[in-house]
Amino acid sequence: MAQRSTSSPKTSRGRSSLLPLYLLLGVVAIVGIAVIIYQMKGKPAPTTQPVAMTLSPSELAAVKGISIGRQDAPVTMFEFADFQCPGCGQFATFVVPLIKERLVDTGLVRYVYYDFPLPMHAYSFLAARAARCANEQGKFWEYHDVLYGKQPRWSAERTAAGATDQFIAYAGEVGLDRARFEECLRSDRYAEDVTRSLKLGESLGVQGTPTLFVNGERLSEIPSFSQLEQIVRAKAGSAAPTAPAADSAAR
Repeated sequence: MAQRSTSSPKTSRGRSSLLPLYLLLGVVAIVGIAVIIYQMKGKPAPTTQPVAMTLSPSELAAVKGISIGRQDAPVTMFEFADFQCPGCGQFATFVVPLIKERLVDTGLVRYVYYDFPLPMHAYSFLAARAARCANEQGKFWEYHDVLYGKQPRWSAERTAAGATDQFIAYAGEVGLDRARFEECLRSDRYAEDVTRSLKLGESLGVQGTPTLFVNGERLSEIPSFSQLEQIVRAKAGSAAPTAPAADSAAR
């Protein structure tokens, strides 16, 4: 009897001594949840899907791409591409540098990049917007190269949030103002521009990426650089260049 009456108060005191710890853990958990909610509210999810729109012929004619090269070059080359497309990655890695060096820098070609994000690629629209945010700071082509160079890594992300973090990190790598870039990427900015580019491609019969146009003529397949160079030089020596209507508005 005496032993039972002695052990009971000890158990009661042991339990009561843990109560402040439980209260503290509860407060920490509540604060942690509040911080997460605040951070989520403070960092809105970026737009990852095209905007629903229908464009008239005149609106399609006003669609702008990202160009490099002389405005008066005898040949204009359009590329419709998807940053998450492996074939576009190969083209960007092995062919585009030669186009720039041997055709653009020599004044023969004006090269215009158009976004054509394919629906099967979860982050291609977001990547296109990211590149346009980089273009806002004058670093489109540098960011273009990083996106394609690291395509396997960001394409493997499981969530759009993970891909977004990668894109923001790449902004720092190419010397962008990260805060300004992040604000742009997490907004709806350039969602319409990328969608308009997609609509232009659809109006021109683009179905896959990469797709090339040389002076308005769509190439049925992607040639090697040597074949492409022959096509360009033949076009340069022929009649005055013709191109899809959007060419005059491309920049």
